[in-house]
Amino acid sequence: MRLILACATLVLFSGCNLFGKPALNEPAELKDIENQRLQIEEVWSRDTGKGAGEFLTGFQLAVDGRRVYSANRDGEITALKLENGDVAWRVDTDLRVISGPTVADDLLVVGTRDGQVVALNTDDGAEKWRAEVTSEVLAPVALGEGKAVARTLDGRLIAFNLEDGSRLWTAERSVPTLTLRGTSGPIIARGVVYAGMDNGQVVAFELDSGELRWEQLIAAPTGRSELERVVDIDAELLLVEDELYAVSAGGQLASLSVNSGRVRWKQPIASRSGISFDSDQVFATDVDGTVWSVERQSGARAWQQKDLAYRSLSAPATYRSYAVVGDYEGYLHWLIPEDGTIAARVHPVGDAIRAAPVVVGDLLLVLASDGEVVALRASFPKTEDEE
Repeated sequence: MRLILACATLVLFSGCNLFGKPALNEPAELKDIENQRLQIEEVWSRDTGKGAGEFLTGFQLAVDGRRVYSANRDGEITALKLENGDVAWRVDTDLRVISGPTVADDLLVVGTRDGQVVALNTDDGAEKWRAEVTSEVLAPVALGEGKAVARTLDGRLIAFNLEDGSRLWTAERSVPTLTLRGTSGPIIARGVVYAGMDNGQVVAFELDSGELRWEQLIAAPTGRSELERVVDIDAELLLVEDELYAVSAGGQLASLSVNSGRVRWKQPIASRSGISFDSDQVFATDVDGTVWSVERQSGARAWQQKDLAYRSLSAPATYRSYAVVGDYEGYLHWLIPEDGTIAARVHPVGDAIRAAPVVVGDLLLVLASDGEVVALRASFPKTEDEE
């Protein structure tokens, strides 16, 4: 029953079903771009397995400077060489992996559908430790400062020693009667772990002790029905210097002070996918497929791009100031930072792009739902004078 209600909520909020394909609302037809402002080339591509398929997952790409790591639902973990996409190693863990990987300190960590956090060696994929948790780990595990912190589906944050997997502390928050199937991954910075919760709160805990530092309500439940009262924070948080950004499916994008949780500003934007930033603006994709730009300091809306409505957009990435989003057909759209105009488009993969693209130097890395990984590079076309 809970899964059925979650499906209904997804349709209500985003016009999408659990599989990332449009339902209820027709996706916008793509408009031709007469003169592409960017020239985009494929550097390499590699098939890494069955990917997410039609499951809702927390799969993402992880990069450590020399390799790109991916995981799939069959439990296969693949390490690719960053410069050319060649396979460095591939292991079959025989796990029902559902999130990650994340990488730090020569360890690669994934979460499973069976309530496990598993750490592998980045050199060869050999398992180093495995820890049991209380429910599914749908979001990527946070790594940093010698710790791993997992966010479980039942509302818990669980911290582990990154070296051996021993449990350090557990914190719990109440889970509403009805929530969306998905969780926001925690982030670690300067001795604090931050997390978005299903009750619309952002919480901050001391990383060493698990002591609560602060909590802040981003979106309060409103409306008469349980569906109208959903306020989950499922999108990844964004930390920029002393500012923490969070967005709720219930319709609030907020900027918080990392020290106190004080709300700096809010905008009525609902998102389940995520946010990114440029020097002076924050980009967000909302549940209807609109891309927003909001000024970082004031919270004022700079622009909105509606031409990608109901195309089940990924979280944005920022590449040379451009906002880049993927959609359910495997297209990548590049938006001009000044006004949101779509400056370029490519179709690098044949399946949905749900995870945010990853920028590494001059490369943009893309993970498709079928497990294909593609590296792209963008440049400005030569003018007639240059030719």
